Amino acid sequence: MRTIFTGFLGLLALLLAGCSFQATLDKLVSPERQKEIIGIAERFCTDPASTVSLLHPEIANTAVAAASQLQRECPEGKATWQLASYEWKTNAEPGIKQRQEEVVVVGHSGAKWTTVSLRFFAENDAPLQIVEWNVVGSSTKPDALTFIESYEAGAKTMRIAVPLLLLAIGGLIFWLVRRRRAKRAAPPA
Repeated sequence: MRTIFTGFLGLLALLLAGCSFQATLDKLVSPERQKEIIGIAERFCTDPASTVSLLHPEIANTAVAAASQLQRECPEGKATWQLASYEWKTNAEPGIKQRQEEVVVVGHSGAKWTTVSLRFFAENDAPLQIVEWNVVGSSTKPDALTFIESYEAGAKTMRIAVPLLLLAIGGLIFWLVRRRRAKRAAPPA
C-alpha cells in the first residue's frame, strides 16, 4: 500500500512539474508554428509590406497603408517577442471545412510594450490567411501577459497544494486502517 501511494505521489509530482504555460502552449501548437506566428507579428512592426501576401485579399493593403502609424505602436530596436494567447477552432460541415486561429503576440523593448492580435482563417484546405489584425502599443504591461502570470502562479500553487492534499488523504487512510486493525486485535471487554 505504501509503495503504491509513494509511486502515485511521484507520478503526480512529475505531471505537475510540466504544468507551465509554455508546456501547455507547446501541446496546443507546435514550436515551429509558434515561431512562425511570432515572426509574422514581428514583421508587422519591422516590415509591414512583407505581410501583404499573408493577408486576405480584402485587407491586403491595410498593413502598407498603416505602416507609418505602426512605427509609433511598435517597440524600438531589438524587442523580445512571445506568444501570449492561442485559440483555434474548426468547423466541419458536409462539403465545407473551416479552420480559424486567434493569436496574441506581445513584444517588449525598454519601456514600450506592443500587442499584436491576429486572426487566421482558411476554408477547404486552403492556406491560412490573416483576416483581421491589430497592433497596439503601450507603456504598461498588456493584459495578455497577466493571464500567463496568473496561470504560472496557479500552477505553482497546485504543485504544492495537490501533494499536500494527497498526503493528508493518505495519512487519513493509514490512520483509519491502523485503527480498524487495532480494534480487531483488541480482546473483547
